[in-house]
Amino acid sequence: MREILSGVFHWTIDWPGVFPLESYWLKTDTGSVLIDPIEAPDLGAIGDAGDVLAVVLTNGWHERSAALFARRSGAPIYVPGAHADLFEDLDEYETYSAGDDLPGSLLAIATPGRRADGGEQALLSPLHGGTLIVGDCLGTAAKWTPWEEMPLGGHPRNHPVPAETLAHLLDHEFENLLPGHGNPILGGAHAALQKLIESGVSTSPPAALG
Repeated sequence: MREILSGVFHWTIDWPGVFPLESYWLKTDTGSVLIDPIEAPDLGAIGDAGDVLAVVLTNGWHERSAALFARRSGAPIYVPGAHADLFEDLDEYETYSAGDDLPGSLLAIATPGRRADGGEQALLSPLHGGTLIVGDCLGTAAKWTPWEEMPLGGHPRNHPVPAETLAHLLDHEFENLLPGHGNPILGGAHAALQKLIESGVSTSPPAALG
């Protein structure tokens, strides 16, 4: 785990042959929040101070170690309401939806894309000029950026043309972007997303390559 910005911690677990899994811990003036956390060595400091306000999941595929961290910290788990039936090992949780204010001054922003369930949410924190946390809709790992020289890309199945499904994120001010898969973008994240949107680039593979 490393501190990538003051009070913003990041750790990653490699899913061999697939892609990296990112987790975040945000420390605010009122307490801290864990986002899409997955168990890893040397994470004992999380929750030691008893200040964890919530464990927040961005979508139904990021259950990861949420129940474990909730037990350790005594904090409630928040999940997108439209994805509540996708979680397998959560006995208790609170649901949230677009426009809700969550612990740690997080604002939920819908990123439904092309999935029929429409449940994934981005989370906007006011920290450091605005920090946007996303689960799967945007990423910097190879799966999200395979065909173009772009540092950021949309999910190839749910957001293959980000201009069609993610342009509304530009309505919000943010300097940093913390993706669920791939390296965080620290500084210039809004401009990076705007460049992606304006490019009209598709993350779907070219037809000639199948």
